Amino acid sequence: MKNAKNEIQEIHPFNETFYIESLYIKTHIILSELEYYDEICDNPNINFEENHELILSLIQNIIAQVAGISRFFWPSKNSPFHKIRAEKLRKVYSIDDSCPIKNRGMRNLIEHFDERLDLFLNEFGTKKIVPSYVGNKPNNNDPTILFRAFFYDEFIFKVLNEEYELKPIIKEIIRIHRILLIQRENGRF
Repeated sequence: MKNAKNEIQEIHPFNETFYIESLYIKTHIILSELEYYDEICDNPNINFEENHELILSLIQNIIAQVAGISRFFWPSKNSPFHKIRAEKLRKVYSIDDSCPIKNRGMRNLIEHFDERLDLFLNEFGTKKIVPSYVGNKPNNNDPTILFRAFFYDEFIFKVLNEEYELKPIIKEIIRIHRILLIQRENGRF
């Protein structure tokens, strides 16, 4: 990414395929997890009580993959190299700062889960905390503290008392994935 004068420039055309493949792997994993979730939910014999850990793991893995995608477009390091790469990718995929995958709080939750867990337990550790829950979203008056939950009626993931609406995130991932499918055939942006 440096030219003969040692100046940082845009992504070299020969390297575009590596960014395409790296993003594609993550979008493919997300869509595969969603497909598996749909298979579970479409099963008329499903018992959510018996499968809630599996469902929560699928949803949490989706969030982890989204966090990985977010780093391509909004890097944690503010070096000129990473900044130029991110600007180029945001332009290629028509992404602006209102994009739902930008959510730095969600990304930090995944990347710094151990630190966030410390804070969560410090705040709620003496109260009754339900380790996992899958079901309809409880009403606002419900004092139950949930460690990890998925409200399938609203498609919201809650972990460490933070909620993330998944529908706009998934919609954006599908849009990016479709672009990536076309790019994979060409090997270029």
